Amino acid sequence: MLYPSVLVLLGVAALIWSYVQQRKRDAMLATPTRTCAEIAEYDQPVTCEVKGTAGPGPQGPVQAPFSGQPCVWHRTKVTVRYEHHERRDGKTVTTTRERTVHDKTYGAPFSVRDATGEIVVIHEGRSIDHVTKSLSHFERAGTDVDLFGLRLRVNLSNVKGHQYEEWLIPAGQPMYVLGGAAAENGRLVMRDPAEGPFLISTRSEEALSSALRIRFLTGYILGGAVIVGGLFWLVVNLING
Repeated sequence: MLYPSVLVLLGVAALIWSYVQQRKRDAMLATPTRTCAEIAEYDQPVTCEVKGTAGPGPQGPVQAPFSGQPCVWHRTKVTVRYEHHERRDGKTVTTTRERTVHDKTYGAPFSVRDATGEIVVIHEGRSIDHVTKSLSHFERAGTDVDLFGLRLRVNLSNVKGHQYEEWLIPAGQPMYVLGGAAAENGRLVMRDPAEGPFLISTRSEEALSSALRIRFLTGYILGGAVIVGGLFWLVVNLING
């Protein structure tokens, strides 16, 4: 009975995820686009979309830690790959496993500029959609030694190496942001709105809307199929005793 129940739960989780993606797209369709100049005219915070290009925030431009490239936002991740040994049926079985040891997003704000001005996006390390991967490098563990003219790498541990990955947003990158906008301390800022999703993407509005539609339709279809399959399996098990 365990496996059919797990299938049903996975299907329900897929339906919930799909619903969240649909709500994001619905919010995009219902939210107006505003320029920075139009936002500056509001006396109260307003939920809107902003389209423009990425620029440095109040702290100025930054460098990505691994590649050293200039950017306005970056994320870095390090995954260790190692050998795991365990006893099965009296034999030692060796498998390769991975574990994330570092995953950090640069949390300082960046700006989005349009033809009428700029607005500071306070993302606080939030995930950003469709960011370019600037680096992916695997470094093998061990020490290089010269042996009779041959260069060999000696590794006496179970660690096989580390995978280094980096994502960044360069200055000038086209951006789409949906959030709560307001004037604070003499500058325009956009942050997580009081209601609804906070969306930040390097895609255009049309491309992001299309991607969200594909996600939730696929999730609904797969989730429904998994639930039906799990229930059918459960009924068969009950009939067969």
